[in-house]
Amino acid sequence: MTATATGVLLVCVCGIIEGFAQIALKISASASARRTAWIAAGTALFVIRAVAYSTALRYLNVNVAYAVDALSFVAVAVLSKWLLGEHVTPIRWLGIALICVGIGMIVADA
Repeated sequence: MTATATGVLLVCVCGIIEGFAQIALKISASASARRTAWIAAGTALFVIRAVAYSTALRYLNVNVAYAVDALSFVAVAVLSKWLLGEHVTPIRWLGIALICVGIGMIVADA
């Protein structure tokens, strides 16, 4: 695996981790019984994400890593629909598709 591929993979993992972190914080906002546990889980996921992102920066330029990190928007939308049952409008799905196309173009050029 090339250095660029390793960096891109790490940033993709960061996006997924951030998605789960955002979901944990959303749950903490509505769960009164285990609020502290959900906040701790979300915070821990953000710390893990920061470490993984810092590692990815060893392999990628910041401009590529930052652009690929937009996958976190995709992860949050998909996970909020899947885990929380939130509604995602068709125009948002179109935006998500455009994000994916843009990221694909950036990665192809990296």
